[in-house]
Amino acid sequence: MSTIAPKRRGSPEAAIQRAIRDRLLFHGVMSVHVPNAGKRTIASGHRLKGEGMRPGFPDLICIGNGRTIFLEVKAPKGRLSPAQEDCHADMRRAGAVVAIVFDQDQAVAECRRAGLCA
Repeated sequence: MSTIAPKRRGSPEAAIQRAIRDRLLFHGVMSVHVPNAGKRTIASGHRLKGEGMRPGFPDLICIGNGRTIFLEVKAPKGRLSPAQEDCHADMRRAGAVVAIVFDQDQAVAECRRAGLCA
């Protein structure tokens, strides 16, 4: 008798983010993921912060038509962490466009609003 292994719970945000990147590429928008999350040693965390890593930085940098928008990707019930709220506020004060999106349609709409695609 064979046993079926329980399904591993994946990261819903990662799946949404992959779908968003594919959809934005279809619309001619380049996107780059900023891998801020993950377990690190204390030493590598200090090194990365020294190199400019910022807790709370948005997940995707999106570029199109000479414009840029930063997208924070959240699962349907996801919320911003305090670090994300602080970072996004600092970015907006510096003139950046930052949006929180929960799906592909919202990502495309935010990119359109920011002038990255038609």
